[in-house]
Amino acid sequence: MSKTSSIKKRWAQWSSILLVIIGLGFGVALLPTGYSDDLSVIGSGKNVVVLVHNKEGVRSLNLMNQVDAIRDNYTARIEFRIAESGTPKGAAFVQRNMVGDAMLVLFKGDGTTVGKLIIRDSPEELAKTLEQAFALH
Repeated sequence: MSKTSSIKKRWAQWSSILLVIIGLGFGVALLPTGYSDDLSVIGSGKNVVVLVHNKEGVRSLNLMNQVDAIRDNYTARIEFRIAESGTPKGAAFVQRNMVGDAMLVLFKGDGTTVGKLIIRDSPEELAKTLEQAFALH
């Protein structure tokens, strides 16, 4: 085998490995982070926002980014949860609450639905909407 073909073969192997690593990195980046899917907290005394998420949807990702931008400001007053619509548990939540992907469902502490929201123009507008819905002024 010539030195040139050996170098090409080695380069092709390393390129393939690098592409796999990059692909895995993007895959991990698209996973919902820091959200519990435990919806049993609804009605347990604390306000809850459930993000209805579809891991393949751009709108879901954009809405999640908006929630991520403001979530830390509200963790003492609001539980943030996720219902992944592609799972049986998430699909049941979607059907029960008559919502679709890329929506937020807001529950008061007693479990009453306060609102159902789609993506807002900005994280600031989302924060304002949550403050009004939960009377957090």
